[in-house]
Amino acid sequence: MNSRTPAPSPLAGITGQRILTPRGVQQASLRFHGGLIDDSAAPAARGAAWFDAGDLLVLPGIVDLHGDAFERAIMPRPSVTFPYQGALFDVDRQLLANGITTEFHGVTLSWEGGLRGESYAERMFDALEGMRALMGARHYVHLRFETHHVGGLDIAQQWIRDGRVRFLALNDHLPSMARRLGDERKLLQYAHRAECDLDVFQDRIRAAMAAADSVADAMRELTACAREAGLKVASHDDPDAATRRYYHQLGCSVAEFPLTREAAGVARDLGNAVVFGAPNVVRGGSHTGAPSATEMVRAGLCDVLTSDYYYPAPLAAALRLAGDGVLPLAQAWNLVSLNPARAAGLKDRGALAPGLIADAIVVDDRMPGLPRVCAAIVGGELRYASRAFGDGQPQRMAA
Repeated sequence: MNSRTPAPSPLAGITGQRILTPRGVQQASLRFHGGLIDDSAAPAARGAAWFDAGDLLVLPGIVDLHGDAFERAIMPRPSVTFPYQGALFDVDRQLLANGITTEFHGVTLSWEGGLRGESYAERMFDALEGMRALMGARHYVHLRFETHHVGGLDIAQQWIRDGRVRFLALNDHLPSMARRLGDERKLLQYAHRAECDLDVFQDRIRAAMAAADSVADAMRELTACAREAGLKVASHDDPDAATRRYYHQLGCSVAEFPLTREAAGVARDLGNAVVFGAPNVVRGGSHTGAPSATEMVRAGLCDVLTSDYYYPAPLAAALRLAGDGVLPLAQAWNLVSLNPARAAGLKDRGALAPGLIADAIVVDDRMPGLPRVCAAIVGGELRYASRAFGDGQPQRMAA
């Protein structure tokens, strides 16, 4: 059956036999009012119907703290680009079909330029703002700032002050790039993404290396700006305990993709949120030699799973962890809903509880290893459905 995107219409609520509430999976009915889950007797919007999920699994919408798969929609092949509006509309459909109701797009501002430069970021901001009314999911920007791009400090701070950024991460991919100096075939791939020739790209690497003495002061200034704006800040790819402690002191309360168990353990001791990639769980390990996310979950060293580069991964990973007995379903689902919301400083979503935003997904989990999103509700409105659903009658909340 072909998926479809219904015209947004308010729902009175959702009823079903398997709704993940704060008390566990149970038969329940959740009333919606004003885009929130409401436990009062407020009247439903005129014409609103109840959504009957039947025996399908109803879960809080996924909050994806880091997703950069949108880059493939913008530039599906090196030097081949598409307009942001059409590409992001396609991405919005992908998000809903994979249960992601809140997306933090990993927009990179780097010394590399091209797809990860200022002009592309500006296009992203403009497209998201102009298409807000057409989008079904909630779209935010997670700014990935390359630490050696000290020339980009002023514009990054301006974006933050203007409210265009909702989460900041400090990235340093320069060492891995510098190691590839002389490897022309590999660097040429990055040069294509940066829309320049190989010689220019190598010059950009060397210029970034020359800025090393200015990095520490620049990052103190940037993190202070972000925290003043109320943003949470992460460090990316911490290789060791000392690096995590340094970034913690700088104000980075989130450890994103730590490269060693030691770094993850120190982050846990410091009370930081620890983020790993959901594709790591789905694939059974990291493609870069980083720690196994599943083992980090087992050890209590993972709070958040993100789509990273693959939007279907959070749904598949959470249900796999539950199916394999690594965590109970409620705890596994927190990794992709409640915990990332809190790590981003969002207290209004992540669970199906009164007073929170009415973001929910309906999942057919009958086929092990292949959960399928049948519907996505955002702010109490049906934004995506892959099948027809009847109008259910509200049931009394199970005790």
